[in-house]
Amino acid sequence: MGYGYQGRILVVDLTKGATHVRTIRDDVYRRYWGGSGLGVALLREMGDPAVDAYDPRNPLIFAPGLLTGTTLPGVTRMSVCAKAPLTGVFGEATVGGTWGAELKFCGFDAIVFTGAAASPVYLWLQNDVAEIRPAEHLWGKDTYEVNDLVQAETEPRARVAAIGVAGEHRVKFAAVMFEGVLGRAAGRTGLGAVMGAKRLKAVAVRGSRGIPVKDPKRLLEWNARITIDLGSKFGLFAKYGTTGGIELHEERGALGVKNWAAADFKNGARRIGGKAIEQRFSAKQSSCNACPTHCWVILKDPKHPEAPAGRGPEYENLGSLGSMVLVDDVEAVVRANELANRHGMDTISLGNTIAFAIEAFEQGLLTEHDTGGIRLAWGDGALLARLIELTARREGPLGDLLAEGSRAAARRIGRGADQLTVEVKGLEFPMHDPRAFWSSGLNYAAGARGACHLEAMAFAVESGVSIPEFGYNSKLSPFSADGKAELVQRMHDLLGLYNALGLCKFWVRHSFGPVWLAQAVGLVTGWDLTADESMQTGDRIFTAKRLFNVATGVTRKDDSIPPRIVGLDRNEKVRRVPIEAFERMLNEYYQLRDWDPEGRPSATVQERLGIHAPEALFTA
Repeated sequence: MGYGYQGRILVVDLTKGATHVRTIRDDVYRRYWGGSGLGVALLREMGDPAVDAYDPRNPLIFAPGLLTGTTLPGVTRMSVCAKAPLTGVFGEATVGGTWGAELKFCGFDAIVFTGAAASPVYLWLQNDVAEIRPAEHLWGKDTYEVNDLVQAETEPRARVAAIGVAGEHRVKFAAVMFEGVLGRAAGRTGLGAVMGAKRLKAVAVRGSRGIPVKDPKRLLEWNARITIDLGSKFGLFAKYGTTGGIELHEERGALGVKNWAAADFKNGARRIGGKAIEQRFSAKQSSCNACPTHCWVILKDPKHPEAPAGRGPEYENLGSLGSMVLVDDVEAVVRANELANRHGMDTISLGNTIAFAIEAFEQGLLTEHDTGGIRLAWGDGALLARLIELTARREGPLGDLLAEGSRAAARRIGRGADQLTVEVKGLEFPMHDPRAFWSSGLNYAAGARGACHLEAMAFAVESGVSIPEFGYNSKLSPFSADGKAELVQRMHDLLGLYNALGLCKFWVRHSFGPVWLAQAVGLVTGWDLTADESMQTGDRIFTAKRLFNVATGVTRKDDSIPPRIVGLDRNEKVRRVPIEAFERMLNEYYQLRDWDPEGRPSATVQERLGIHAPEALFTA
């Protein structure tokens, strides 16, 4: 075993009701680090891209970052990986907080769940001791309840990951929720539904082991230097959390509004933004473990002081459950967010899918016969809450339709309904409109899991975030294709490293580029890394994800951009992305990656990166 990692993973065979420990070769950590880097390596080794996402042979992997659990600031995150129900390709969802660190404190770098239990179970892991326990009494309960019940049955300080009723009913965008009322979500691509298919209700961990660090004294000194003046880098995040950005993004034309068909939500953004939440609810700023930046809030309802506190919505929640469906009542949006957390659903896909359905109803593609008598309309907070309840349980024809996500729902409806969807590879758009930042369109199209702003965050560089190692020291034109392929390629590799380390993506605002990452990894592991070697690791991880996707059948046609984005101007300032510009960016991206015209990595690339499948990850 080296430094920074434990060298072991726990394999849980749910079919047999058995667990065993496997040792990973040291060189695997050097090649893939941790988090989704280790996750994709394990998925390619132990899984089969050809099987259905709900097949017991689809492994479900929980993998903290290589640096998660150390004293470095911002490295709190972990990845959940599997073949995804929503997209049918590589699925990844990340989450912050304390769960990932706690798993490493148990002495493991990942848990891999295989098979499926005959009846509901949960896993209780305390250091080396793993127990698969019955969970029939937890089935049907929401994630807040499950957290409290599992802690009562195990250890009050245990960290709990759980699914709600949405995961049980295999809602295709079901999330894995962490830490009860803190509402931390590994939300995207539907991996909560994989847990539901495996009849795995929860995973609780509690550890007391340390994480070996090569040079702890120098690491602490380094930490102290880099955390100076963080407030100026995070701006409104430090006061309102990510909700402070909703008015700014609306002004830029980046906020999703009315199923991406409208531009103006200025007054609505003000009514549901960070200031409005602070005024309506008592808010306590908080942060993830080992992070000095308090970028999210815990809410308390002053009208009902006896009500339990819960995590407030963030920017993506406000957009998807507010502006996308034209709900501008802050109480209704906060309530909708709480329901989504309790039932365990990705709010981005949820809000997009509901907005798609409202527009389909408006255009006559859905009727009251199809919706069970429900009239769909914009701006109705009570209707939004009702639709969330129906979706979580697949209740009635409408709940069952919405639970499929917008792409599958459109295919079921037919008659051109797919022209109203805004997704890539089945993953609905986050609240960052590519018409405002053209690099986002390429990022969504070429990204491993579909439309994910955090996979590259190239729009941050277009906005003026500097990455000096790449030569980006000033704003780039957001309405130009020039240089965007190279930008997105570099940022895909860089932010893939963030996931592999467990580093929060918002730290890109602090200009943490490959030099910083190499130094951080070196202080923890003792590896003598260069920035170029780090970026090659990012390339390897990204390419491995692409190879998994190619094995599922992904080709160039899947690296597309929705009709609404290339065919509809948002307003006079923010216009559609010309299809010619998009195709140019995609062609240049393929060339930079040395992918063939169908998006398949060449044999030369695979040889250069040393990617093989299987890779013999384990010691004998």
